[in-house]
Amino acid sequence: MYRQIPSKINRIATNIFHGTANNRKRRRTIAKFADKIGLIYFGPVNQISDEHKVVRGFTVSSSHKDASYCVGTIDDYNITLVDRKDAVLQPNGKAENYQWLVMAFELHTDKDLPHLFIGAHDKNPKPYELLFGTFPKLQPITLGTFENYHQDFTSRYTISSRHDQSIEVERLFPDNITRIIGEHFWPLSAEHHEGVLYIYSDKQNITPNLMSVMIENGLWLAGHLDRQAEIV
Repeated sequence: MYRQIPSKINRIATNIFHGTANNRKRRRTIAKFADKIGLIYFGPVNQISDEHKVVRGFTVSSSHKDASYCVGTIDDYNITLVDRKDAVLQPNGKAENYQWLVMAFELHTDKDLPHLFIGAHDKNPKPYELLFGTFPKLQPITLGTFENYHQDFTSRYTISSRHDQSIEVERLFPDNITRIIGEHFWPLSAEHHEGVLYIYSDKQNITPNLMSVMIENGLWLAGHLDRQAEIV
């Protein structure tokens, strides 16, 4: 798999991650935002030696580096925020660095919801290609079994899941919900996996406004999934 990277690349990724002015600015911005909304800021964490709950989703790997780890509870949802970077070995043998701001929302439902990814169009697809390499059964699904979907969503997003779960995914995301996603989420992406909703941004310039949008959209979508899980 592409996630198995040599130790030399791992060291290079670590140096880049902790050595740039941009990352120092990101850490300050995240720490200030976390304090404002009531999250506890822990700074960088080591997935091997530090005791903490690892944020998973498709960006988790044996080589990722996490900075600005924050945890807390908002509107009864346990939330983890992390600034994650990874050096990923490509098929051509070269390593590319990717960085994501990730917010994880633990759902309340005990229903086994499908693993799915809501991917934004008109963006560089490379930071998200790992998802489909790790989970090859996730494929774009065709919406429209029960109703037509508005172009506000279909022109901006694609939902990927296992094809044998596509009907359940459509019941989770009726047209009125996807229209809200199309209008308010872009260019964020989202993943649900094993009871956790992940909201992703791969923007290099993060701002308090971006993080506020991620929190607001994440809380809204988590609430929707919890409610919809009871009726699908």
